[in-house]
Amino acid sequence: MEIADFKEIAPLLTGIITATAAILAVAVTSLFNLKVARINIEAQGKQKTKELRLERLEELYLLFDKWERNFTNIYLIYFRCYMGKLRYQETHELIQKQNILAPNEAQKYKMIMMVHFPSLAPAYEPVEAARKLLVPFLTDPSKSALSAREFDNLQKSFEKACETFKSEISSLAHITTGAEKHS
Repeated sequence: MEIADFKEIAPLLTGIITATAAILAVAVTSLFNLKVARINIEAQGKQKTKELRLERLEELYLLFDKWERNFTNIYLIYFRCYMGKLRYQETHELIQKQNILAPNEAQKYKMIMMVHFPSLAPAYEPVEAARKLLVPFLTDPSKSALSAREFDNLQKSFEKACETFKSEISSLAHITTGAEKHS
């Protein structure tokens, strides 16, 4: 190869080298952008999952709180009957007027808990146990041998179990958001 031939080929080689470098730069940039896009998509997916989980926890908390208030109101009406402030028939009339739960709300909070947060089931067991202990008091006090004091103590136990359960839901929400648990 002569110098004259090399001078003719030099611009071609320069063009080939420049084109190859440009193609490699585009390929490297594309790979980098692809990795960044994947990282962003994964981060967005995790964020969306966290947001949905938090929304479910908030819904669970609100539905459970509503359920608890409903039962507490019912129990307090019966307690007034046990204290002799209401007749048994009046309790039924008051209960019919005060139901604050929409149809299926109790089932919905239990479904959310069991499907999305089964780890809360052990924390919920004391609530059900306390509620079951109160059920015998939902009768006419003149036909039962149950005392108002016992009713009051069991109602307080129910409320305490509910507060403990709501604290567990709150703790799970703090863990979900990454916030510290506030005691």
